[in-house]
Amino acid sequence: MHGGRVGTTRRGAARSVVVASVLTATLTGTLTATAGCTVASHQEPGQATAAVADALAEARSAAQATRITVEQLSRGRLTGPVADTALLDQLRALDDAELALTTLVPPDATSSDQRSTGLSAVGDVTDVVVRAREWTAARSGGDLAGADAVPPTADALLADLATATGAVDDALAAAGGP
Repeated sequence: MHGGRVGTTRRGAARSVVVASVLTATLTGTLTATAGCTVASHQEPGQATAAVADALAEARSAAQATRITVEQLSRGRLTGPVADTALLDQLRALDDAELALTTLVPPDATSSDQRSTGLSAVGDVTDVVVRAREWTAARSGGDLAGADAVPPTADALLADLATATGAVDDALAAAGGP
């Protein structure tokens, strides 16, 4: 700094060029490394069907855990925060199931149909689990009066869940799952 002016030193300018070069090289390397990750792998029909069945089995497990959570909360055996945490875990499992199905590249029409049916069924269960969280919040004192998505009772919620679980079971049976 000379005469009250702020100036750039040669060392500061050189450091900026080095930092910019390192960032550019790092970004270029990262983009090059990840560019190959977008190509889907080829699967045989049996592998695709097994992948659909695995995702649907995960969704069925999440539906069953949701049913237990709602039943226990309705009987006063769980607190709202514990139930909400359990339901969040089920949403994460359903996200994993949906991701497995959405990233699957079916090799034939049969596995494509199974994937489509599976995606719909997983989406239905996910919708019910989201409503279960809203129901849990309402039971725990949340101000959700008048919210259309909140089931009025545990029985209504469990009926919706049974319907969604039935769709998962049907899709799982079509994919040759247990």
